[in-house]
Amino acid sequence: MRRTLILALALLMPLFAAANPKISGKNLSKYTIVYNAASEAEEGIDVAEHLAASIKDAFGLTLPIAESSKAVKGSKIAIGLGGEKELFDYSIKTSKGNLCIDGGGCWALEKAADILVENLSKKNIPSKFSLEGTVYGEQLFPLTEGANLRILDDNIWDYSKETIPDAWKDLPIDCRDASRWRGFAQLIRAYMPDIITLQEYAPHMHGYLYPALEEYGYKICYVPGEGQPWGHTPVFYRTETIDMEYVNYNLYTPERFSNIGSKSYVAAVFTQKASGKKFAVVSTHLWWKGENAQPGSDYARAAQTRLIMAEGEILKAEYKCPIFVCGDMNAYEDAPAIQQFLEGGYKQCYEIATVRTDNHNGHHICAPKDGYSRESRRRSPTRKEGAIDHCLLYNGGSTEVLTFDCVMAAFTVPLTDHYPNVIDVRL
Repeated sequence: MRRTLILALALLMPLFAAANPKISGKNLSKYTIVYNAASEAEEGIDVAEHLAASIKDAFGLTLPIAESSKAVKGSKIAIGLGGEKELFDYSIKTSKGNLCIDGGGCWALEKAADILVENLSKKNIPSKFSLEGTVYGEQLFPLTEGANLRILDDNIWDYSKETIPDAWKDLPIDCRDASRWRGFAQLIRAYMPDIITLQEYAPHMHGYLYPALEEYGYKICYVPGEGQPWGHTPVFYRTETIDMEYVNYNLYTPERFSNIGSKSYVAAVFTQKASGKKFAVVSTHLWWKGENAQPGSDYARAAQTRLIMAEGEILKAEYKCPIFVCGDMNAYEDAPAIQQFLEGGYKQCYEIATVRTDNHNGHHICAPKDGYSRESRRRSPTRKEGAIDHCLLYNGGSTEVLTFDCVMAAFTVPLTDHYPNVIDVRL
């Protein structure tokens, strides 16, 4: 009987330990999660709440959360941005009975929080514990349940100069392509979209970013031949999941409505390898000046829209597939250019998303003379009234847009003045 009881207790010990883990010899239930109130929510309170929820799910413990360690008596799990940490790096360390989670950004901090809970589920954390890692190169965000296609769209800001603007010299961020490309590469790697549509994509950035995209399994659709103009509005596809059937590059003319040849569209048709289903994608950047600055600009954009719509009719007739049009259109939804789309049967993806959507206008300050900030100069903070980036679906049929996300992670703010948009779709 005694032997049976001892054996039963031995079998239960791992479960008991997992439900009552310790850090530096102290029960986890004695700890308070502390974040820095001066940090952005996603790098402070959001990570703290994520960690608290994970601990609740794993161990049934409800840990208190505080915004400052000064008000906390007892042991702490402190969350913060390590000043010397690279953007995607993190560390977990014990110190004087407390535990510190440091990271270079929100994705790193959240990953570290998950790793802490995973470690606590397996064993106690000793008084001398140190772990470092990175999320660089990792896919972090799986497809929405039920989706089989992901599109990522972003205007990445053409700053091809080798000098740092005066307004940026006192900032801790290097806005040159040699630095910025890493942020775009990790953004793409974290989401691993099947299709990428970019604007303001210059040859200078191509030299840095494209090798990384090739390493991740992407191929660019349009590559200019000798004497042909560079395509500033490229489409990339993930060769593991997608085959390309057709591509067409169109540079908008006349030249006065396509500064430095950057206003254009690339249209491409693809076949999804897993299902054999076809779909088309158009990446575009419409003329940028306002009507007051250059009379005729509104209708120049409207004329460019009509060229895309003509392409759409050709693709609809030949391939009978859904068509996605994405890009920086420099026009609000009520402007002639966008109204033509909507009156022609194109649907705003943010409006038709069935699982989740985002209503932020998707724009903020990031420019050579201004530096960068979360401040937006659009006329409204909402997408319907204030967005100039648009993601549209035409000839959708049974195609369902499940989610529309505006990626507003803090590290994206000094990369470009446009927040990236991610669409998950069920073809």
